[in-house]
Amino acid sequence: MKKTVRLRTSLSALALAALLAACASPGPATPMAAQDLPAGTAMAPVPADWWKRFGDPQIDALVDEALANNRDLARAVARIDESRAALRLAQADRSPQVNATASGARSRLSENTGIPGGGTGNSFSAGLNVAYELDLWGKLAKASAAARAELLATELARDTLRTALAAQVVRSYAALQALDAQIGIYQQVLVGQRDGLRLQKLRLDAGDMAELDWRQLEAELLNSELQLPKLERARGEAERALALVLGRSPRALLEQGVQRAARATGGMAELPEGIPSDLLLRRPDVQSAEARLAAAGARVDVARAAYLPSIGLSASLGGQSNELSKLFDSGSLVWSVVASLTQPIWNGGRLDANLDGAKARRLQAELDYRDSVAVAFKEVRDALAAHGEARASLVTSQRRSDALQRAAQLTRLRFEGGEASRLLVIDAERLALLAQLQVQDERRGLLSAQAEVYRALGGGWQAPQQQAAR
Repeated sequence: MKKTVRLRTSLSALALAALLAACASPGPATPMAAQDLPAGTAMAPVPADWWKRFGDPQIDALVDEALANNRDLARAVARIDESRAALRLAQADRSPQVNATASGARSRLSENTGIPGGGTGNSFSAGLNVAYELDLWGKLAKASAAARAELLATELARDTLRTALAAQVVRSYAALQALDAQIGIYQQVLVGQRDGLRLQKLRLDAGDMAELDWRQLEAELLNSELQLPKLERARGEAERALALVLGRSPRALLEQGVQRAARATGGMAELPEGIPSDLLLRRPDVQSAEARLAAAGARVDVARAAYLPSIGLSASLGGQSNELSKLFDSGSLVWSVVASLTQPIWNGGRLDANLDGAKARRLQAELDYRDSVAVAFKEVRDALAAHGEARASLVTSQRRSDALQRAAQLTRLRFEGGEASRLLVIDAERLALLAQLQVQDERRGLLSAQAEVYRALGGGWQAPQQQAAR
């Protein structure tokens, strides 16, 4: 990873400057640079396991289970192993090859070949062969550097998936908790509505209540009973979807539930007012694109070096004899030293095509890197805006719910005093119920928005002074 920092100091700065200039628009903008932080603002460091800041042991356990068992993450680890093997292979090409050889043969020569003696004879040989290619033009070194950069890219892709997986678990967990709360609200409402309907039935039988009012109460109860199965089905689907993300078996998907806290998970600490833009460059997907760009550049150098001559050295040392017992005698010693030079002259355009392809792949990698930086800026700005909107919406919806619950209580008192109709009571209670459900949904939205902010920022950050010290 340290090697890629050299590329970042030049290419990242140019890309960020170009993107900021191209994306500039009139109007105020959220500060994204470290120097834009308000005076006295301190950025608290956030660890990579940011989900633990929610303070919910169930979230911690679910994220750990997903990181240990998720099959997409397991595939990413397998790709890392594949890249690591490719790096070892590239490094092995820079080392000498040593082979031991041994052979034995028995043959008969024709008497009509003119060779004196003819007849049947034995031949034995044994030795060591050494071959080495001089890397005068850095072809093998560049191939090794490309493999190393590709290994880094796969490791960073794993980190990207890890952060996204944790955010997905948090969002799914928040959705489950919201559905639990909504189902609980409906269950409480149903208990009250059924008890109220039984009491009102006594009044109806006694002639103290109009049938119209009783039918309205009955219709409202049936509407609440209709909503409950829908919420339970949605909760079951969300629970099974989360279990699939956790990497559970098909049987566990059907038999095991997802444990969660009885109370809704609270939010994290407030985010800082300003966020330095270099956080975006520490996003694993941006670093992965940068590493792939470095690898593509090294592949271009390898393709260019293929035009230059290659120099190989080989040597052999051993023994050769017609008798096995004399194979290692001093008289049986044989050796050779060979230096070879190979210069491509004409190959039907293969080298040109290989170089053009490497250049095209480097251009694609450069465009991918620029896109990753642009997407990082967009995702962070969108995540911060969504977080601010979710926080404000939760506060407003909570105040609205409190107001509507109080209005429902007052309407009920007016009805009992004969100053309001049963229909007004039903409407007021329905609005209060919908407001409570909205509060739970807004709480889920805030939890999801916080998870998205941490995902967009790459899973964590450090204070500017700590980053500079590192």
